[in-house]
Amino acid sequence: MIAHYPILSSLGLSSLGLSSSAQPSFNQPVFRALFKFSLLSLLLFITAPGLSQSAAAKTTTRPATILVSIKPLHSLISHITEGINRTELLLQQQQSPHHFQLRPSQKRLLNQAEFFFYSSDNLEGFVSALKNTNDNLQFIELSRIPKIQILAARSFHAEHAHKTQSKIDGHIWLSVNNAKAIAEYVTQLLSQRSPENAIHYQQNLGALLIKLDNLQQQNRQQLSPYQSIPYLVYHDAFQYFEQENGLNNAHFITTNPEHSPGIKRVKALREIIHTKNIQCIFYEPPNIPSLLNTLTEKTSVILAELDPAGSQLPMGKSHYFKLMRQTATTLSTCFSKK
Repeated sequence: MIAHYPILSSLGLSSLGLSSSAQPSFNQPVFRALFKFSLLSLLLFITAPGLSQSAAAKTTTRPATILVSIKPLHSLISHITEGINRTELLLQQQQSPHHFQLRPSQKRLLNQAEFFFYSSDNLEGFVSALKNTNDNLQFIELSRIPKIQILAARSFHAEHAHKTQSKIDGHIWLSVNNAKAIAEYVTQLLSQRSPENAIHYQQNLGALLIKLDNLQQQNRQQLSPYQSIPYLVYHDAFQYFEQENGLNNAHFITTNPEHSPGIKRVKALREIIHTKNIQCIFYEPPNIPSLLNTLTEKTSVILAELDPAGSQLPMGKSHYFKLMRQTATTLSTCFSKK
């Protein structure tokens, strides 16, 4: 009988004493039960690998879709998520994070994402209205995560800049140390969300931290000869960059680029330009504010573009490094002409 059923022979049924010379009839109840049991065991053996793979697939979580508010933050987070997560940018065009209206395509991005990373409620004022519109989206305010160095927004009184504790300065990415803190936090968060990708996240983090260390060293070396040179920025967005690079003689025109200074402020600015011997004033592209033409009339002051968010640079992994190197180079180039 076994000779007619090679599968049974391969299962070793001959070891049960059912030799080819002494085999009970297939019609015997005991043999029929044994035959059915053997076939059932065989089926389980064949299908077991597939079942195991299916179970493993169910325990493996699909990587989260990531959404980030602005280009420099998107650039940093893209280094961590490379090869794992789909990482989208919300403000892709030259849209102001202070005031902007969501487009249908941007609403779809919000609906598809699991995590939304942004700088601060103060900087991206539109975020507060979104928080009650999507229960499945986790809003991560990066200015509140551990290890972030926070600076208070400054206001101007008389001839001195003072910090006000009511609001924070949301331009946190302009500190490389803050960029490192953001990268470490995102790595930890996503590793907890998808433990199976934790090693990959850690590898991406390690590579990014090396690049950030090099960037920080290059910028400090480039700007070290100019730390005491006085200058003006139109928009007070650079104090994180100033502190990290020892630029201790910076002054600003306004805390909000969308509001023009009053008469008293303009008078104070003229005084600063004269008494501090200001040679460089930096403004945000694309247009030179009309006030700067008034302030620099009949002077040799140089006007140069300086963009805190790199709005005119292409999005992508390299954006943050291009932005920070561009900032250091623009400053040092103007200072060297003094």
